[in-house]
Amino acid sequence: MKKMLILTMLLSGLLCCKRQLSKEETVRELKTAMQKYLMTTSKFDSTKIKFDIEDINYFEDAQKYNCEFKVRMRLNNSIDTTGMMAATISKDFTTVKRRF
Repeated sequence: MKKMLILTMLLSGLLCCKRQLSKEETVRELKTAMQKYLMTTSKFDSTKIKFDIEDINYFEDAQKYNCEFKVRMRLNNSIDTTGMMAATISKDFTTVKRRF
């Protein structure tokens, strides 16, 4: 009985552990999530508008990342502007909620 309990605890401990992302992997995943969000929610034609995320500052909270992005937007190579955007991104990088 003790062996079964120890084996169960060991298995549950191994299954519950998440892989910790390095800082570079986290930044890459956050940029990818924001890029995907910008391309799917853009009111412009995504074939004509291009977003380049140049820099990111983030704070890791318990359930999300609070991020600020420096984004360069290009429209048909004629309009070029750079601005700041802020968003919260879930820990699994699937939900993006833009603040400004």
